[in-house]
Formats: sequence, structure tokens, C-alpha cells
Amino acid sequence: MKVIFITPVTPYKENIGGPSGHPYHLMKERPEGMEIVIYSYNQNGFTTERIAEVEKELDVRIHLLQKPKWIAWLLKLHLTFLRLFLKYPINYYYRLPKEAVADIEDMKPDLVWVYSQEFSGILKQFRAFKRLHMVPDCYSLHFYRRLALRSTMASKTEYWRVLTNYRKYFRMEQEYDAGENIAYHLVGEADKNFLLKINPKLNAHFIRHPRYELAEPQKVVAFAQPKIKLLIAGRYDFYMQEKADEMIEALTEAQQFALRENFVFTFLGKGWEGHIQTLREAGYEVEHIAFAPDYVEEVRKHDIQITPIAIGTGTKGKVLDAIANGLLVIGTEYALENIAVEDGVSCLQYDTKEELLAILADIPRNRERYEEMAERGRQAVLREHNRGKVAKYLFSIAQ
Repeated sequence: MKVIFITPVTPYKENIGGPSGHPYHLMKERPEGMEIVIYSYNQNGFTTERIAEVEKELDVRIHLLQKPKWIAWLLKLHLTFLRLFLKYPINYYYRLPKEAVADIEDMKPDLVWVYSQEFSGILKQFRAFKRLHMVPDCYSLHFYRRLALRSTMASKTEYWRVLTNYRKYFRMEQEYDAGENIAYHLVGEADKNFLLKINPKLNAHFIRHPRYELAEPQKVVAFAQPKIKLLIAGRYDFYMQEKADEMIEALTEAQQFALRENFVFTFLGKGWEGHIQTLREAGYEVEHIAFAPDYVEEVRKHDIQITPIAIGTGTKGKVLDAIANGLLVIGTEYALENIAVEDGVSCLQYDTKEELLAILADIPRNRERYEEMAERGRQAVLREHNRGKVAKYLFSIAQ
């Protein structure tokens, strides 16, 4: 089976300069005998040496594409504000040059596989072939959720930007090709359902996000003594801001100071300096790692991860990484959505700061119960988010 894969970012084992890990791990587990030729715009700026590394690891050929000249000039002349006047998101207007289209047609591929929401326009260049659109999130749902949660927008300007993007992505998704020879792949169930409300005739599928690399050997789940190691990973941005602020406020209330004796907090990511200082002044033991060269190796040093996500869609990769490597995850609904875990069985879900505090208060009193919960979460993710299982399902819908 010959497959052409078209992508804005060159695949890689981790996310570097964009969501490069998702297609990499699916290709790694592709069915035997599947030949893949990649056409990449290389927006993550990989060097010739790294591209050669990927070709060897995945046993693929990679051809690099240049962005359309008019888009290149917009960027060069700092005229990106003109995007406001476009009907669709700017990347929708990418098209492969005629020479590349002719080369692909000459190869007579069994499948044209395109990555990212905005490259739906490129799929229109290959209507004669069987096609697979790896979306993987419904962007209009993302902006819809932000409009519903006004607290994620700091100004009227940001509100209008979000509203404009919602309209652009809604229009684009409404016009996704609903032909018989095209399937859509999403990593969010709510994303799939929202997309089908916009465009009911699509052949759309929710498929679990594959887990990435695991640190070896796998850690034994046993919380640290005397203080449990608690991790908050990711940047402090609008995705986390509201729930993170609530968490810090709750932790610094006078009656919660007993938690100081049970946990050491580590923030992995940028933008947390103010919260770190607040917690330290309240008497907590707090560490900060702005960047970890080996992310997974750093994560697995901890026992629990709190993920206070207030907004988002799809599957949260950092949550998946944590559970797969033996951490107990305490998260909001949006942090845990689309991951094959169950509240109170293999993870802990909370909504209010009072619920979060009650969970944290109970964990030191019932360590063994929560260690077992973390192990159940790990086994569920290893089983249901297995790369081979996900890849098999993905390529089956494209047959």
C-alpha cells in the first residue's frame, strides 16, 4: 500500500515546533508493507540532518515544500493583519504546486493522508484518490468554548479575535469535503460530535490519541516519603489561568496550611513565577523547572500531576504522558476528556477548588488506595492508547 502524507510540520518522536509527534508514532506502528512518502512544509524548521534521521527511523522519504509566495510576502512585510479580511484561516489557502501534484498523481497512491485542520484545501487537489484527513481537533469547538468562558479573554480585542476565528473555522469545517472517498480522524469525542453538527454528512471517527515514548524501566508506583511529589506541568497561559489561580488561592488560605507538611510542589514550564513566590511565602516547599531536556524522564520523578485546564479540546498530551508513566493525575473535565480513564478508579476529576482541596487532604491518609489508582490509570492508557492499536484502527477506516 502506497501512502502520501502531506503535513505542515515534519514528523518527529516528540512535539518540536508544532504537533510533530502524533503522526510520527502512528507511522512507527503502521501496517507491514505500507510505503509512506511525506511532503512537508517543515514549519518546525528541521535541519537536513534531522530530516535524514526521521527518514531512517520511519523508513520514509521526505520532500520539502515551500509556503505559497503570497503568504511568504505577508510574513516578510509584517502584513499578517490582512488575515482578518480572509474568509478562512490563512493556512487553508495553502496548495501544493502543480509539479508536486503531478508527481503524486504519477505515483498512483492508494491513500492521500493530510494532517491538520487547515489543510482541507489541499485535499481538494486529490479528489480522484482515497483520502484521510487527520484533523485532529475541531477548532471551531475550541473557539466556541472560549466564547462561552469569557474569563479566558483579557480584553475586548481578544474577544473579537476569538469570535473572528470561530467564524473562520466554522465556515471552513462546514465546507469539509463529504465525499464517499474521504474519512476524518479526530482525537476528541466532543470534537467529532461538534464537527458532525456543523457538517452532518462527514465520515468522521473519534480515535484515541496514541501515547508516545515511555521511560524505561517503568517506575514502581510508590509515593515519596515524607512528602509526596506533586507536579504542575505546562505553561501558565489562558488554557490554565482561571483554574490555576483558583488552585493557588485555595492552597494559600489559612486553614489549608496543613498541606505544607504532605506535599512538595514542582512547576514544570514557564510563567509560574508569581504563583511560586505566593506559595513559598505561604510556607510551601516549591521547586521550578522552566525547561526539562528530557521531559518524560523529569515527569516520572513525581507521584501526582495536577492539571488545572479551564479550556481546550482534543486530548491533552501532557496528561497522557503523566498517566502512562505512572503518575496519578488530578484534573478538570477538559484535562481528562478523551483519555481512557475513569474518575475515582484510574484518575481524579474535580471542578471546584473545594473538591481539589478535599482530594489533596485525603491522599496522605490513604496512600495505598491512590497508588493503586495511579497504576490502574497507567494500565488503562497503555492498553487503550497503545500506538499499534490506534494505528491499526486509523488505517482501517481509510481502506
